[in-house]
Amino acid sequence: MNFIITLIILIIILGIIVFVHEFGHFLAAKKCGVYVHEFAIGMGPKIFSFKRKNDETVYSLRLLPLGGFTALAMAENDFKVSKDKVLDNKKFGQKVMILLMGIFFNFILTIILLFINGLIYGSPQTGAVVGEIQTDSPADIAGLETNDEIIEINNKKITSWDDVILELNYVQNDISEYDFLVLRDGKKINLTIIPEVSETNDGVVRSFGFGTSTEKDYGFISALKYGAIGFKDMFVSLFKILGNLFTGKIGVDNLSGPVGVFGVVDQIKQSGLESIIYLTAYLSINVGIINLIPIPVFDGGRVVLSIAEKIKGGKLNPNIEVILNNIGLILLIILFVYVTLNDIIKIF
Repeated sequence: MNFIITLIILIIILGIIVFVHEFGHFLAAKKCGVYVHEFAIGMGPKIFSFKRKNDETVYSLRLLPLGGFTALAMAENDFKVSKDKVLDNKKFGQKVMILLMGIFFNFILTIILLFINGLIYGSPQTGAVVGEIQTDSPADIAGLETNDEIIEINNKKITSWDDVILELNYVQNDISEYDFLVLRDGKKINLTIIPEVSETNDGVVRSFGFGTSTEKDYGFISALKYGAIGFKDMFVSLFKILGNLFTGKIGVDNLSGPVGVFGVVDQIKQSGLESIIYLTAYLSINVGIINLIPIPVFDGGRVVLSIAEKIKGGKLNPNIEVILNNIGLILLIILFVYVTLNDIIKIF
C-alpha cells in the first residue's frame, strides 16, 4: 500500500510539472497561429482523447504517466497544414517564444508553489542561517553558533542553504578541513570545521553537526518575497550544480532519475504536504533549467538552431539537424539508463 501511495504522489507531481510545461508551449503556439495537432499528457498508447468544437487540436491522456508533448506543425510538407501555420515559417521571435514558454511556465510554477508554502506554512529565512547545533559535534567544537549566517565556505560565496549543502556534500570531497566565514552580530568570524567521516553504501559521508534555522516569517508579503528569493536561490544553486557537473567537481553518480525521485517522494511524504509542494517546486525548476541546455533534444537546443538559422539567413541543412537530434537523443538515453541503474544499485 505504501508503494502505491508513493507512486500516486509521484505521478501527480510529474503530471503537474509536465502539464504546465506543455501548456506553456501550447498557449504560445496558439497565440502565434501555429497549428497544434495534439496536446498530450503521458506517453504511449492513448487511453482517452477528445476534440473541442472549432479546434483542430486533439487533447489526449496516454498510458505511461511520464512525459507529455505538444505536437506542432513543424515542416512545410505537413499535408494538413497551410504554410502560415507551420512553426518553421513563423518569425524568429515567435519561434523562440514558443520554444521557451514551457520553460517559463515551469519557472512560474516554482514561484507560485513556494509562495503557497510561504502563505500556508510560513516563509523560511533567506540566506544560510545556522539553526540547531549538536553538542560536541565538529561544528560545536569549532565554535559555530546558532543564528550565525554563513557567507563563505572555502572561499566560495554562500547566499543560500542550497549553497551550503552543495559545498559540504558534493564539491571538494577530497578535503578534510572546511574554512567558514560567518556573520555574527555584524562581525565576520573565521572558523575551521573538521567533519566526522564515515563510509556507507552511498559512499563517504561527512557529518558537521549543524542544521538550518527553522524560524519562519508569516504573512502575504513574506510569502511573496519567499516565492521570488526562493526561486532565485534554487536557480543559482542548480546552475552551480550544472557547472560543477561539467567541470567534474560533482560526479554523475550524484544525479537521480525516476527511481531516485521515487525514493525521495517515499521519504518526504511522511513530512506532509509542505514538503511535497516544495519538492514539486524544486523538480519544476529542474525541468525548466534542463530544457535550457543547448542540446537539440531540449528546448534550449532548438532555440540555438533557430538562432543559427537567423544568423545564416535561411534554413539549416535538414540532415545536419537530424544528426544533431539523434546524437543528443542517444546521449540522453545513455545518461538516463546509467542514472536509473545507479539509483537501483543504491537501493539494493
